[in-house]
Amino acid sequence: MNVRPDVGQWLTEHRVVMDGDALLCRVPHTALDWTMLEEIIQHPISNNEPARDPYPQAVPVHALTLDHLVPEPIHRRFEVRAQLNPGARAVKFGEDELTYGELDSQADSLAAILQEEGLAPREVCAVLMPVSLAMVRAILAVLKAGGVCLMLDPLSEGPRLAAALRAAGAKTVITQRAELPCCAGIAAHVVCCDDETGACHANWPSDCAADGVSPVCAVCRDAGGDAPTVVFQQHTDVLDRLESMQAMAPIGQGDSLLQDAEHGFDEAVWQSLWPLTQGARLVFLPQRERMSLESVRQLIEQEHITVMHVNFRG
Repeated sequence: MNVRPDVGQWLTEHRVVMDGDALLCRVPHTALDWTMLEEIIQHPISNNEPARDPYPQAVPVHALTLDHLVPEPIHRRFEVRAQLNPGARAVKFGEDELTYGELDSQADSLAAILQEEGLAPREVCAVLMPVSLAMVRAILAVLKAGGVCLMLDPLSEGPRLAAALRAAGAKTVITQRAELPCCAGIAAHVVCCDDETGACHANWPSDCAADGVSPVCAVCRDAGGDAPTVVFQQHTDVLDRLESMQAMAPIGQGDSLLQDAEHGFDEAVWQSLWPLTQGARLVFLPQRERMSLESVRQLIEQEHITVMHVNFRG
């Protein structure tokens, strides 16, 4: 593994794992902020309880349904964490922070708005906003509303955004007021939701019959022509990715993951859901903190960071 010299000095005595061009760094467990008792989520089998048969035969073959074969959608894992410990710290960007309960409530509110604005189950909804708390809330809201999340970079040019929307068949775009000029001329319904309007809606979203084989996100790839190629990923695809990340660097309650905002927007869905489905805390690295290695070190100590996910691509 080749690491840049200045980063290599800081990573002394830290365990690192390379996945392509991305670095996962497990830092020592010191001053961890435990926000949930382990027994809430860990249910070991006592000596008086019979062991569970890994190959149960109680369900007749003719009675099997998709519920026995297909896992629940990925955002259900986040909702369970939010219900178990709503006061746990979930995501932080700069000076702004949300708990699991606040993030879940605001995502429910936005999901209800999206449904009222016409977002149908399994329909593509584009998220056009920079890395922020609002972006994480929007991702969860689209999934809660039963939609398919298409992440778009607000710095992209108008024709490229329009081509991505056409290729994915997105009829709805959720954005912020500052990004509205990017939406000029696009043939899609625009839903504007700024940070201060995140919790203004009191309704609950209608439950959608999403499962593990439902599409969760759409990824646009430039094919060298006018029309980009769109690849749809199912909930099981993202779950498999998260399981592989857990195998490389397990995280859970008490962990704070420092996420570099330089990662591509097409990766934002699983990168945001990884810590939030494990009960960990997601901390975004602001622009001012990426300019100095010393400022990053101070941020790690201040926020009790235990895992880093940093992009080293130039």
